[in-house]
Amino acid sequence: MKTICWAIVFNVAFIYGAYAQTGSGKNADTAASGSKKVVIANSNDNLLQASPEKYVVSANEALNKMNLDEAKEDIDRAMAAPEVNEKSKTLYVRAQVYVSLQTLDKYKASNPYREAAQALFKLIQIKPRYEKETVDISLINCAFFYFNDGVRAYNNRNFAEAIDYLGNVIKICNLDDGKRFRESPGAKQLDTVAANATSTLANCYYFSGKYAEAIPLLIKAKNNPITRSASVFEFLSFAYNKQNDAKNEFALLQEGRAAFPQDVLLRNDELNYYIKTGRQDEIMKKLEETAAIDTNDADIQFNLATGYLTMARPKSGSMPANEAEYIVKSEKAFIRALRLAPDNAAHNYSFGALYFNLGFEVNAEMNKIGGTSNEEQKKYDVLKAKRDELLFKAAPYFEKACKIFSANEAGLKGEDMTSYKDALMALSQIYALQNKQDLAQDMKKKHDSLR
Repeated sequence: MKTICWAIVFNVAFIYGAYAQTGSGKNADTAASGSKKVVIANSNDNLLQASPEKYVVSANEALNKMNLDEAKEDIDRAMAAPEVNEKSKTLYVRAQVYVSLQTLDKYKASNPYREAAQALFKLIQIKPRYEKETVDISLINCAFFYFNDGVRAYNNRNFAEAIDYLGNVIKICNLDDGKRFRESPGAKQLDTVAANATSTLANCYYFSGKYAEAIPLLIKAKNNPITRSASVFEFLSFAYNKQNDAKNEFALLQEGRAAFPQDVLLRNDELNYYIKTGRQDEIMKKLEETAAIDTNDADIQFNLATGYLTMARPKSGSMPANEAEYIVKSEKAFIRALRLAPDNAAHNYSFGALYFNLGFEVNAEMNKIGGTSNEEQKKYDVLKAKRDELLFKAAPYFEKACKIFSANEAGLKGEDMTSYKDALMALSQIYALQNKQDLAQDMKKKHDSLR
């Protein structure tokens, strides 16, 4: 899984004297509700008024003095009062207090910034422009906190948590249709955070197997210069494949290959698409083009070898007129593949299988000769020499494959185990033809001992 590393340096805005009023002034919320005005004296001893609004004022004053424990206690009291807990000033002070608490070690583990974010969301629903400059700074800080927590959860594979946190990042960034922070000092940095949050959120859905949810987010990540990468194309290709959306998968692969022509995984995805859709001519054209550029890739040479072999021996229909040409091309590609990766068991096995199968086709022709005339005997001898030559060519590749497979015999399964057993049986038959009966029996016993 792709791991994300991100570190945000943030500045928490502290607002001083925001609500310290003297004389007979009314705040907007009090005026709107028709409540008694709150008169704040110069002395804390005369804080007055039993109204819960006094706790909003005292919380703000404590915040200005950085007495955050006191600020928290007072704003919590205010929030417990239904008559003030949804007023703009209350929500605003609560947000400023709680985002400030996030800077203290004693509170960090409880993530008070999340309470601040919820207060800010409610505040901008009530009054979108209320103390906008300060509110925007707090929202940006909350976005950074949410992003870091989302990345941490993603790296720990806690995808449900990551989806929640990163969703809040995107919610903040998308306020006012993404225009709220256009004039803010942190706008550019926020754009980067938003792009990476979208990409990481897409990965969360992708690795959770929720491809329908991942696709629109991956498309956004693909189209954003900040997050556009080969891996985004790879994930999106796989997601389309899982949704059986061949049309979009093919279009995406064409776009991805043009954008990242050297990416091996995208190249393989494109080849697999052609294989899946049975477009053999296009497969070979792409393979030949790729092999001409990347001359040191054993897998490409191996794919070329098997592709030529498939064209020489199609599963249905008659053999092509240039069958022998394809066989020679296949043989040369196998040789190049093994020159680059001599210890690849599958490559050795497949090359051995090419010669072995050709040899037994010749053997089938030998069995068709029923007469004993000199001419028939001569034909038989020619075929036998050809068969033996092919089978003896196959032997060293099967021997190498068996040696490699046997080193990890306990861990073999699936196709590797099948290839190992087939190679042992093929060697048993080859050794028998060479009058190496002891070796032939050993290979047979080994084959039979495998499950």
